[in-house]
Amino acid sequence: MTDPHPTSALVNVERRDGVAFVSVDRPPLHILDLATSRALAAELRALVAPDAAAGLRAIVLGSVGGRAFSAGVAIEDHTREKVAAMLAAFHDVFRALAVSPVPVLAAVRGAALGGGAELVAFCDAVVAEETATFGFPEIRLGCYPPVAALVLPGVVGRTRAAHLILSGETIGARHALEIGLVTEVVVDGALIHRAALDAFVARYVGHSGAALGLAREAMAGGDGRGPRGAAFLAALDAAEKFYLERLMATHDANEGIAAWMEKRTAQWKDR
Repeated sequence: MTDPHPTSALVNVERRDGVAFVSVDRPPLHILDLATSRALAAELRALVAPDAAAGLRAIVLGSVGGRAFSAGVAIEDHTREKVAAMLAAFHDVFRALAVSPVPVLAAVRGAALGGGAELVAFCDAVVAEETATFGFPEIRLGCYPPVAALVLPGVVGRTRAAHLILSGETIGARHALEIGLVTEVVVDGALIHRAALDAFVARYVGHSGAALGLAREAMAGGDGRGPRGAAFLAALDAAEKFYLERLMATHDANEGIAAWMEKRTAQWKDR
């Protein structure tokens, strides 16, 4: 049974048989610019609100067509004038997901990079097609991914998280499966036809809604990412403040963004 839901032009929501499929719709790369982050956060807040969450069993994040799950936050929104608003809007997505009373899953086709990979790392389970790729390339711009810095060590281990964040290396779906960033890998094209995605989601939605919510809440006691994850929410506020006051005060962060926008090689000063 499909429940129609009004959506923005940037984010589609389809609620079907207790599952909310939330898809970014900015092909081909589904870049999360300021407007898209705000729209995504608004849709997720509406889904996890107590009056809307009745009967909900899972939220599935994905994208509509194109070549990517999401290539991340718009670099154009990372300038000194826009970065505070950009971070607030993007992090509101995680604030909504953190209080979700149901499992949050991701279906990944193509590239999940930067902010897109942060969304993947935050999910409870992830299915990816074989040619999906994952990476945190922010370090190449003189920046780093603040949400990944908080949650990725708990997902893949400290040294693997450090490698991904500090090297900016992109990895494939099979490697992501090996290190625990991905739960299952399916053949290319499987997620378009939905049978594989429905089978993956069915593992989580056939159980008691109360048990699902309480299990996720119990796990929040360990890493603060689940329902009422006060530890995560407080850490995210602190991470956002640190990013704005420390990183964005450096020459190199601003130089890296400017160099990318001007299509030139960054001139690092290590300060």
